Amino acid sequence: MKRRLFGFIMCCTILLSGSLHAQRYQAVVSPGASIQAAIESAPENPDKPYVILVKNGIYKEKVIINKPNIVLVGENRDSTRVIFAELSSKRTMKEYKGKPVGNGVIVLQDGADDCIISGITVYNNYGSTVEPTTAHQMAIFGTATRTIIINCNVWADGNDALSLWAKEDGMYYHADLSLRCPGVDFLCPRGWCYATRCSFYGDGRALIWHDGRGNYDKKLVITDSHFDSKSPVTLGRYHHDAQFFLINCTMTDKIIDHPIGYAYTDQVLDPCPWGQRVYMDNVKREGGNFEWMKNNLEKAKGSPKPKQINALWTFAGKWDPEAKIQSLWNVLAYPQTKTVK
Repeated sequence: MKRRLFGFIMCCTILLSGSLHAQRYQAVVSPGASIQAAIESAPENPDKPYVILVKNGIYKEKVIINKPNIVLVGENRDSTRVIFAELSSKRTMKEYKGKPVGNGVIVLQDGADDCIISGITVYNNYGSTVEPTTAHQMAIFGTATRTIIINCNVWADGNDALSLWAKEDGMYYHADLSLRCPGVDFLCPRGWCYATRCSFYGDGRALIWHDGRGNYDKKLVITDSHFDSKSPVTLGRYHHDAQFFLINCTMTDKIIDHPIGYAYTDQVLDPCPWGQRVYMDNVKREGGNFEWMKNNLEKAKGSPKPKQINALWTFAGKWDPEAKIQSLWNVLAYPQTKTVK
């Protein structure tokens, strides 16, 4: 009788677990299976988030997201790893389903809007496994908009690790990322980008970059984040119209006395008619701040106060990524900290 009762309880537990599992995820990928196949199983144009759980393991594949509303959730950000070695100039896959595809371990195609990536290590290891180079080798590349990347390790052995380059009105939200790259410009958005509680570790010519062409209000906003490097490095640069905001950020003494400015002295790729626009508040560097790190928000358009600068402000109320995250917190939940050290 006890065995029958135990078996009944176990059966009910499994059924209940499976029911809850089905409610939370539309697909589950285990080691040995393909993340790409799970994406292909989604409707062509899902009108609500299609959530794919990626179980702990190493997935050696290039992942192309070509549909809107795809949510990739790793079981654990350090144990769920998508690793692929690809150099931009030598990539073998240049088309997917008849459309051009860019360099990257995870690539978001045109129209793959409202994508969320959470709880995954994404690593392009070309420079350490194929040939020793820091030339362009993206970890995540995209031309979609309203992209959310949170609670991830985004690593690359070369330039432009996290490159979101929507052609028109690109909006991107990043939180709780570890960004690591020995190359240059490894956070390099085009459009509007808000990043918070992120850790940057580099070893190249500059850590951050922005392209704000076409709209004076495009901006890269980084709050409550930390910058470090293996060797002395420039904090950031640009060679198109750009706008930077750094609020409540810390950095080590590896950040050198070189203001965020135009990238080149021997050529002009873009005249940048809006000029240098770099704004800071409460930035603290080990060993002392340089003059260009002083508080100057009053010089920005509208003279915003530090407490005004958040995701909603960054996107001028057109997009609320934090509300989207909250609506999916039952599948995205992860431990958070107020600041990254």
